[in-house]
Amino acid sequence: MKAIIYKIFACPLLLLVCVLPIACSDWNEPEPVDLGINSPKDQNPELWASYMQVLNTYKQSKHYIAYARFDNSPERPVNEGSYLRSLPDSLDIVILCNPGNISDNDREDILLLQEKSTRVIYLVDYTAQAATFNDAAALGAWLDKAVTAAAELNLDGFAFTGIPLYSGTDAELAARKEAARFIVSKLSAATGGSKLLIFEGNPDFLEFADFEKLNYVALNTADLTNVTELKLMIAGLPDSNILPREKILLSARIGDQIVDEKNEKQNAVPLITDRIPAMGNLGGLAIHNIGNDYYNAKMNYETTRTAIQQMNPSK
Repeated sequence: MKAIIYKIFACPLLLLVCVLPIACSDWNEPEPVDLGINSPKDQNPELWASYMQVLNTYKQSKHYIAYARFDNSPERPVNEGSYLRSLPDSLDIVILCNPGNISDNDREDILLLQEKSTRVIYLVDYTAQAATFNDAAALGAWLDKAVTAAAELNLDGFAFTGIPLYSGTDAELAARKEAARFIVSKLSAATGGSKLLIFEGNPDFLEFADFEKLNYVALNTADLTNVTELKLMIAGLPDSNILPREKILLSARIGDQIVDEKNEKQNAVPLITDRIPAMGNLGGLAIHNIGNDYYNAKMNYETTRTAIQQMNPSK
């Protein structure tokens, strides 16, 4: 009886052992699978249209704006946070920090963001490139290239950077001032008044007369280490009749900390966000370092959404 039972179980086992190598080999072969994933727009067009209307109404209303610097087209995307499509819908403006390298994914996502009434703009990083320009012709050619690229992508304007010179020869000081005037002239002409022009940095880089051509000035408060420096920077700004306070944005870098009035370290984004209405109803918040963390409980997405809600609790 025992021998019969053994044979009954052993024969299927032997058959399984013989087939298993072939089966495993088949399992290791990748096969394309059509998951049939539809976007929210495709799943419910009417609900999507209603949501787009709500977003547009919010962004057209008077509120503290929020924009993010985004390192688009990374060489090696590591997670969903590497893509423009993953940014919070309530952002007003997104700055492309790598505008010279636009991927196919970027092109698709730019259209999606614009459908959500998020304005996508081209970064002209003069601070990083200033040493390469020996004359106005070289600078002009570089700016022309940026204008052409932004037009081809149908972007919503420009942000530009610049650092003032406080020392140097008369010729060097004059050249830096002339470069600033030239940049504003070129880019403001390209916006045509209907698109955005934002300066990032110390307003001393610019002539007072050029402030009226700007929509916003994002101060480099992301580099500060304590709130006293922040107060001194605000106190040292040009008169509000020259640089209206609603044009001022405070910048903060996700992951950084700032020492507060009690000499305690606080996370930079909520601390800076809290100071925006307290320092004379400034224009809003500029967030740096937004795209590098989309995998833990305190995501950059959550940090950004919380800051926007903190500034606009009734929206």
